[in-house]
Amino acid sequence: MTFVNKLSKSFRWLRCSTLCAILFYMFFIGLILHSTSHKLQQQLKEQGTSSSSSSGSSSPSTSSSEAGLESVSKVGRQEVEQKLKSQPGANNLDLGNDDAHAPAHGHGRRKVQEGSTRSASKPPQQPETVILAASNVNEKQILAKAFKRADRNHDGILSIQELGQYINRRIVEHIDEAILNNVREFQRVDIGPADGLITWDEYHRFFLRDHGMTEADIDEHDEIRHTSLNRRAREDMMRDKARWSEAARTDLFTLTIDEYLSFRHPESSVSNLLELVDDLLRQFDQDGDDQLTLEEFSDLNVDDDDDLLRKSLISKTLVERREEFKRIIDKNHDGKADRGELLNYVNPKTPRYALQEAATLFSLCDENKDELLTLKEMTDNAEIFLQSKMIDTANSFHTEF
Repeated sequence: MTFVNKLSKSFRWLRCSTLCAILFYMFFIGLILHSTSHKLQQQLKEQGTSSSSSSGSSSPSTSSSEAGLESVSKVGRQEVEQKLKSQPGANNLDLGNDDAHAPAHGHGRRKVQEGSTRSASKPPQQPETVILAASNVNEKQILAKAFKRADRNHDGILSIQELGQYINRRIVEHIDEAILNNVREFQRVDIGPADGLITWDEYHRFFLRDHGMTEADIDEHDEIRHTSLNRRAREDMMRDKARWSEAARTDLFTLTIDEYLSFRHPESSVSNLLELVDDLLRQFDQDGDDQLTLEEFSDLNVDDDDDLLRKSLISKTLVERREEFKRIIDKNHDGKADRGELLNYVNPKTPRYALQEAATLFSLCDENKDELLTLKEMTDNAEIFLQSKMIDTANSFHTEF
């Protein structure tokens, strides 16, 4: 057994012993809290009995007994608060701190009893509810922030042009950042050895490190079952395995720096876009002249096409496709689209791509069909927008490509 494995096992034993000590400490504190609450309730009951038996006496004696009861209550409350503050998560408990402002005739007694009862019987699901509520609030803040940035004229509503321009800015920023960071990430992955090629084993170890695993845990990781990863990470790993074979063009077992960009960010790779142009020409260039004419482009039967990406690139109606060819694709207006014009057409950085995404969002979320989008319509359809290129540009692209 190597020194690293021995050290790893020692750390595991230390973590287990520390966890057991913490659990024992929490159990011990719970016993103290329970005992203190029980004694406090007994004292309050005895005081209440003595107070009710002397209720027929004079007014001064009544007020003095009530004052004594309040002092006992405050002392008991202080003791409970000190015990609770020493525990993790004590801030989530309701101690009824507003009884100092309540009337003196028996109300403080009820507050202390209610506070101790709630602290002893607080349902464990409460923190989850708070987290979910905070998550919903956070989603609304994200949408409100994006809405404000997209609303360029600050009139409180979004037109399809404003939404399209904002999405286009997000797409351009994402692609430029992906290209810029590709070299740095490639160098971080290509370490065993640093030979200018990335193997699957190198990327697999990088993926596991990126998800918080130590080198010792990676050495013992089961690559087939991935039992140490959560469900989302396992799904990402399976997706990456499928992408690897598509990106590895020169060698099935390694990736070059350009292939790695295509693997990690297929929407940013020129090679991927050129392949998409080849697919369009191969399927729709009827005369084989390596160009698309107006008739070839406009006669595409998109409704019968199973390729969702190609559907998203091409307008649906015949009139829209003819107008799109004349206005956007055929830049030199010669009635034909060559490879350069088609490459510009499929490039996600072009405004047309973002405008089509905006049109899709409007068709799904413009509830009153006034061709304007309000913040309420966005928050009512939060799930759609949070997964769109307006908010989560990277994952939306990766799912699409």
